[in-house]
Amino acid sequence: MPARTPDDAERNARALVARSGARITPWRVKVLQVLLDAQRPLSHQDVLAVLEDDADRVTVYRVLEWLTEVGLAHKLAGDDRVWRFSVAPAPHRHAHFHCHVCGHFYCLEDVSADLPVTLPSGFAAEAVEITVKGICADCR
Repeated sequence: MPARTPDDAERNARALVARSGARITPWRVKVLQVLLDAQRPLSHQDVLAVLEDDADRVTVYRVLEWLTEVGLAHKLAGDDRVWRFSVAPAPHRHAHFHCHVCGHFYCLEDVSADLPVTLPSGFAAEAVEITVKGICADCR
């Protein structure tokens, strides 16, 4: 399979924003492209570090929140109380690993978060979040 080019990544990000039915803006595409290229969930600061110097931190945060609202991303809260964002072009149905040494989160695609949950009468589950905590291979 040929390597993905920046044009392919931008085209993919544009298509995902368009599929949401919302207006395609340069910052929505740029921020989504950063998440698509990431190998792990990223904090707001991580996203800013990837973008060029003229990236406005408030705009980037609003785009991350918007991506979450429309279901193109999901966010995780770390023990450090920092939100991290990961692309979610399909319903979010996997677990995460959080390294307590470096603070990075990793998606565990092969670990299902679809657990049988028995709830009290009248309750309705909307999501199950599973985070495995430990030390990643790089920090070990």
